[in-house]
Amino acid sequence: MPAPRMRIGIFGDSAAGQELAAGLAAAGHALVRIDALTDCAEVDALILAIHATQLPRAVEAVETYIANGQIVIHTALAAGVQVLDPLETRGAVVVAAAPVSVNRWAVTTLDELGETIAGLLLGEMGATAIAKTDAERATLASRVAYAKMLARLTADARREVELLMDEETQPGADIDPAEVIDGYRYIHEPGLRRSYLEVARRFGEVEEAEDIEMWALQEENR
Repeated sequence: MPAPRMRIGIFGDSAAGQELAAGLAAAGHALVRIDALTDCAEVDALILAIHATQLPRAVEAVETYIANGQIVIHTALAAGVQVLDPLETRGAVVVAAAPVSVNRWAVTTLDELGETIAGLLLGEMGATAIAKTDAERATLASRVAYAKMLARLTADARREVELLMDEETQPGADIDPAEVIDGYRYIHEPGLRRSYLEVARRFGEVEEAEDIEMWALQEENR
């Protein structure tokens, strides 16, 4: 027997919130765009598609319209579930759920009911809930954003290599410090030169390649 379908409201337009809304709509739930705050009272569940810095203000705005038994989910990875405390005291079941990777969501709840509901809703989307504390979410948010940016830059760099090679290619994993330094000499775009040094310095720091790290620091300080 299929699970009961809900009216799910979405307030805000963050990418994570829209991803959750789209997934639940695909699972058969009715999606309602919240244009007026009074609409919050007309839904079974509310997605706060709001970024972390604006989330406390959004919680304050919707608080009056939240009723006992409603489900409220915010999708800001950098924020914990405690920000939803004002809604929990009104009887709402509160959840912090944000995508981390394909079909993996970081979930933080205040009780077993919230944990169960989050698991069921994400399961309907084909996603898995991974329990994280408020503190873990904040650290995770920075690493996820960093990884996403690096992935885009890596894809762009690889495309440039493929254009020059006229074929699909996979650069080798071995890194020769001399090649890193030589490569820098032939970069003329200011933005790419700056990025190259930043990546080299970070690589040297992480991999304990002191020759690369020190070279990059010297070049940055010129």
